[in-house]
Amino acid sequence: MAYFNLIKLNATSSTNNYIKVKRSKGACKDGDLVWTKHQTSGRGQSDKSWQSEANNSLSLSIYKTFEKESPKHPFEISCAVACAIIRTLHSIGIPELNIKWPNDILSCNHKIGGILIENTYKYSRLNETIIGLGLNINQEKFDSLPHARSLFMITKRKWDIETVLNSLIQSFENVLISDLSNHLKANLAEFNLSLWRKKKPSKFYGSEGIFEAIPLEVTQEGNLLISDLEGALERTIDLNQARMLYSKETVLRSPV
Repeated sequence: MAYFNLIKLNATSSTNNYIKVKRSKGACKDGDLVWTKHQTSGRGQSDKSWQSEANNSLSLSIYKTFEKESPKHPFEISCAVACAIIRTLHSIGIPELNIKWPNDILSCNHKIGGILIENTYKYSRLNETIIGLGLNINQEKFDSLPHARSLFMITKRKWDIETVLNSLIQSFENVLISDLSNHLKANLAEFNLSLWRKKKPSKFYGSEGIFEAIPLEVTQEGNLLISDLEGALERTIDLNQARMLYSKETVLRSPV
């Protein structure tokens, strides 16, 4: 675990924001990993809030720079991290794991974690990234979130948060010190093996409202290849066009 510089916080509004403030002061170093059991104002994709309960969840953020070779596609980072999380959770006995495009971690068709990647560019080149992860560990209920679960709710056992953290750190180190571009093909294949509802009719929400399509695979750019229900017409979509819905999810606002 020599790559990471671990920074434990008793509580913080957001581990990603903590790194941003640290970076603005010129105090960030490649490999800084900030973690807490109490994140008060976490964010998910598209500025959605992340609900977590003090001392029953894990929030962490990693600061990584690309001084020499940067990924050809930003999705390479998300892909590698998602695969590392899936491998870790599988190794500790979490069942029926999937990745809901683009960045939700699922067990038994319920969301147990989410990834938030925030990239910074310099001269049109990906220069640095902040990798955020929220993972529900021992929380016993989620108000108004029927699709959310915790490791405890899935397995019916309490988990030591720092033990889970150490397992994740080992997996993250393995992927983040490697050349992401060289491993993209293998990581993408692994990502697509775990793709939630792959080749099954699924609901989406986009500019055209709610529609049904069949997710086929994620491309190296991070877009989702879908087909119509007859399998005749294929097209790719990105997050600005549509997002996948959980079966019990209620659409209350615009997807973008």
